[in-house]
Amino acid sequence: MFFGEERKKKKEFEKIYEQNVDKIFRFAYLKVSSKDEAEDITSVVFTRFWEKIEKQEKHEDKEIKNPKAFLYTIARNMIIDHYRERREEKDVDIEKVTIKDERVSIEEDALIKHDIEQIKKALDNINEDYQNVIIWYYINELTIPEIAELLNKPEANIRVLIHRAIESLKKELKN
Repeated sequence: MFFGEERKKKKEFEKIYEQNVDKIFRFAYLKVSSKDEAEDITSVVFTRFWEKIEKQEKHEDKEIKNPKAFLYTIARNMIIDHYRERREEKDVDIEKVTIKDERVSIEEDALIKHDIEQIKKALDNINEDYQNVIIWYYINELTIPEIAELLNKPEANIRVLIHRAIESLKKELKN
């Protein structure tokens, strides 16, 4: 069993939550471009994770071997559901993406916002698998072995996928 007794289970859940909540939020936020919706998705992800632990504890469900992969799987499914429900174009609120630095001039701030907007648009136009590996590897700093486990693919395939994703993003940015 993954967690054991109740107290140990809660401590382990807290540890997994603390290690992953920001990464799951960032992943969701970059995919849905709304802070509120990303927070909602993150909340549901961890609620479902807890429910899975409870079922597992009661021997009603199979063991979670990789909690991080399980969390990202839930998050990916939630994002898919989100877009099935909305069926509309994603809008980016650039004010929420950038952090205001008082040392940056108005011109520099405008250029940063423009660059972020261009990258976000380019990300939106590439293959979803490419989007995911770019976010996981470069933003959430997951390792290649972690991504390989998440996608259930060999590490060599993930390296190729990351390379292709970056090439696709570069090509999209040139357009």
